[in-house]
Amino acid sequence: MSPLSNIKISLLRRRTNPFLNYLHRPLQMASTTSTVSLISSTTSSSTFPLKFNFPAKSPSTVNFRANPLTPANAASSGKDRVLGRRGLVFTLTATLPLLLPFSECIEAFAAKAVESDLSEYELVKEEIRKVVTKGKAAGVLRLVFHDAGTFQVDENSGGMNGSVIYELDRPENKGLKSPFKILEKAKSEVDTVQPVSWADMISVAGAEAVSICGGPTIQVSLGRLDSKEPDPEGKLPAESLDAFALRQSFQTKGFSTQELVALSGAHTIGNKGFGSPTVFDNTYFKILLEKPSSGSMIGLPSDRALAKDDECLRWITKYAEDQDVFFEDFKKAYVKLVNSGARWKSL
Repeated sequence: MSPLSNIKISLLRRRTNPFLNYLHRPLQMASTTSTVSLISSTTSSSTFPLKFNFPAKSPSTVNFRANPLTPANAASSGKDRVLGRRGLVFTLTATLPLLLPFSECIEAFAAKAVESDLSEYELVKEEIRKVVTKGKAAGVLRLVFHDAGTFQVDENSGGMNGSVIYELDRPENKGLKSPFKILEKAKSEVDTVQPVSWADMISVAGAEAVSICGGPTIQVSLGRLDSKEPDPEGKLPAESLDAFALRQSFQTKGFSTQELVALSGAHTIGNKGFGSPTVFDNTYFKILLEKPSSGSMIGLPSDRALAKDDECLRWITKYAEDQDVFFEDFKKAYVKLVNSGARWKSL
């Protein structure tokens, strides 16, 4: 049986069994600064799960009885002291085997919950890779930018919420129906095992599109909620903006000039004239340093405008000289992008 089949079976069992689903919920652990956890697996004096309060001890004797010791009950009192100590030993001997397995069981449940989340992520990735090829990667990555790119910090609106599926007929989203249909097929397969939001699906798909084309490996979180309606129109930066207007537009979305330039490097794949259309590398920046003219048909007007801005040019030069730096900065900016404006499932 393949690893993917095991993942599907595990997630199906979780979905159809309410008890298992409850056990897979993230555990909320209480603070341990002033209390000792009941499920501690260590038996050291500082972390022992049970606390015994022994009677006060005097220099000469320990009184286990409320009544004074008399000759008449001396014999039975000695027996009581022995039995009391033996009883304590018996209690510990009988209780510890129950507590320690309980601790191990709870820890196992917590580990299983983490494993389940990873299994769900692997399932989403696997189905995406079945339908997204290098030739389709650019369109899928563009879908990410057009969903998340509507975010506005001051309005706290838009962002990575899956609303782009309601906005496919807008002029700025021309050509996105094809990548949407590609992901729709993968999402239907995932949904039969474990429902996934469009926001999560698109976020992971964009990351995989970059990786498929030789770019950095990007891990994104799951748990975004989908919007039930389209985002307001006119929130995406226009392709005709100059560098100053682009920087202003990205600032309203919470992104710096560096992040603007790093994210623009996504245009290195596709048919915009920046090297191979299916290879994610730093060729985009190397070509921008040559400052192609508008008549060259290389890139968008907004791409060529970046090289005319001193602040943008500084980062273009840096990324053209060091692809590893570009990859690292792109990863960070991408994760920030797909988290922008996202609404998350409550734990």
